[in-house]
Amino acid sequence: MRPLNPMRFLYFFIFFSSLLSAQYNFENLELRMRQFIADKELTAFQTMIIQQGEVIHYDSHGFADVAEGKPLQDNSIFRIASITKCIVAVGIMKLYDQGYFKLEDPIGQYIPEYKNPMVYQPDGSLRPASKPIRIIDVLRHTTGIGKFYPLLREQYNELKTNPSYDLKTEIMRMSKIPLAADPGTQWIYSPSVSLGAYLVEKLTGTKIEDYLKSEIFDPLQMEDTFFEIPKEKHDRFTTGYLRNKKGGYTLVDHPSNSLYTQKVTFCNPAGGLASTIKDFSKFCLMLLNNGTYKGQKILEKQTVQLMTQDQLKGIKNGRPSDDIHKPNDAIGFGFTFNVIKNIDAYPYPGSQGSYGWHGSWGPYFKIDPKENLVMILMTQMKGWDHSRKEIFEKQVYNAIFEN
Repeated sequence: MRPLNPMRFLYFFIFFSSLLSAQYNFENLELRMRQFIADKELTAFQTMIIQQGEVIHYDSHGFADVAEGKPLQDNSIFRIASITKCIVAVGIMKLYDQGYFKLEDPIGQYIPEYKNPMVYQPDGSLRPASKPIRIIDVLRHTTGIGKFYPLLREQYNELKTNPSYDLKTEIMRMSKIPLAADPGTQWIYSPSVSLGAYLVEKLTGTKIEDYLKSEIFDPLQMEDTFFEIPKEKHDRFTTGYLRNKKGGYTLVDHPSNSLYTQKVTFCNPAGGLASTIKDFSKFCLMLLNNGTYKGQKILEKQTVQLMTQDQLKGIKNGRPSDDIHKPNDAIGFGFTFNVIKNIDAYPYPGSQGSYGWHGSWGPYFKIDPKENLVMILMTQMKGWDHSRKEIFEKQVYNAIFEN
């Protein structure tokens, strides 16, 4: 049998997608996204919108590397940053499905270093935490781990500037940093999911990267999702940029010397994965389809529903802000996903119960069960404000709801 010509496949994909999207008008979305490039907010982007299991819109524009004039490819690999947490959370909850733990179990039951956490006080003193960190706290960012005080911020910044050798070392180092608040009392965004990844390693005896590959990536045929990008795929890895204060951007991570293309020993569960838009769409479709994709069951239906509903139960954001992606009157938080809990208080078009997250390199996704909809944005611009991603979301819903 003659192999499929890649270009013929691409033309077929574009033609088929155009037929499916004919009922919608995505012109405003396309123009607005291109404006981000014209204004030098982005160097490139890819967007994909899927409804009823079919791609109804796909767009790819810009350069994988500006200086080299290297155009973005349909299979370009992007850093997905904190969206990694969502994938790791699915891996953790797969063990929940198998009865390995209960959500109310203290994490110290499995990771002794967290058995008696201490809480930092404004005067610099420490006191014992009023309650243990539970596994549910690890998943919904209510562990008390955080950077509220300068000393704590300094200690967590040290973890970034002087990376750990492996996940075990990272957890040992984290455990020595006091908590910013009592567990279960405040929502504080943090790398707490790393505790859950280490829990996976302790329970299974398998490194987190190998576990994710065997339990999620291989079943979903996510062939381009890695902590360490294989050498033969380096040419598809995008160059990473940083938005600067002058309104432009600076190159900060080139594939030739990126940590993603070197030997990786610490596979960071809080933000270390790279992926393609095609690969990540499979993960999203699995969630939208209640844990199953093309016959491969990753999670139980009730577990997906548990993960994607508000689990804060009245717990407030430790640092209230105007950022509408963080817990507030409209937004709740599940297990690493934010969730619209009150659409009437949400300032943009959308649906009650839709959920998603984003990453510091610019990627963003939203899953809307009510509209049977997935929207994904990939880019490689660190420091691109979340409010700009909300523009993408608004344009998608305008096209969907105006149909």
